[in-house]
Amino acid sequence: MTRWKASGIHFAISFVVLASVFAFVVWRWYPPELFEMAKARTLLSVLAGVDLVLGPLLTLIIYRHGKKGLKFDLLFIAIVQIAALVFGLHTVWESRPAYIVGTSDRFHLVFANEIDPASAKKAQAEYRRAPWLGPEIVSAPLPKDGKARFEAMIAAMTGLEIQFDPSKYVAYPSDNREPVKNALTAREVISSAPPAERTAWQNAFERYRDTPDPGLLPLQSSRGSASVLVDRADGRILGYVALNPWPVFTAAEKADTDAKVR
Repeated sequence: MTRWKASGIHFAISFVVLASVFAFVVWRWYPPELFEMAKARTLLSVLAGVDLVLGPLLTLIIYRHGKKGLKFDLLFIAIVQIAALVFGLHTVWESRPAYIVGTSDRFHLVFANEIDPASAKKAQAEYRRAPWLGPEIVSAPLPKDGKARFEAMIAAMTGLEIQFDPSKYVAYPSDNREPVKNALTAREVISSAPPAERTAWQNAFERYRDTPDPGLLPLQSSRGSASVLVDRADGRILGYVALNPWPVFTAAEKADTDAKVR
């Protein structure tokens, strides 16, 4: 066997293993509509680049048929490659999407390494550990008690915003109706959308044409933004859209302000 053939076989095996791993990661941790906003492409590209290049390249360099100690060399390369894969997956695991948190006027995609550990210890049992199999939808309403609300505002000013505090999480949907009140209607979204995106928004709402009153809320994260479509009647999440919501909300707010001035 030539070194090129050995390297090619190594590449093929590495590709199959990585494809299987990536299929799970994308299926469970990074839903397709949230893939870009979560910058998953960057994380997985680095992991793929290292693992697909490292092993096959080393095999190409050291392989020589009949070489003494070849089995040991190949075993060492496999161990190094597995270690690189495990380290990369650990990094992806630590930064995986953990929660989609509904707050007063939007949703937040919170990554596992953004959750405050001290707050997690005080949370309800189901929120003390970040989910393993994909982001969980929760609600984090502002406290109704004045003192508790003031304390939450102070915590946010010091860096602990409510979406990162699992001790404030409750099941979604909850009696927190604030996000739904702030959702734009389909008509408002389509009329306010930039012309280049209008068709995309129409297609997004068309998928939920059986829902009488769908609406739009922003989905924000430290890595980017996307959109959430909700049922304005009960707050139920219908789906996610890989479109930036802020131009729509800015245009809708301006139109509302202009209407009030008139």
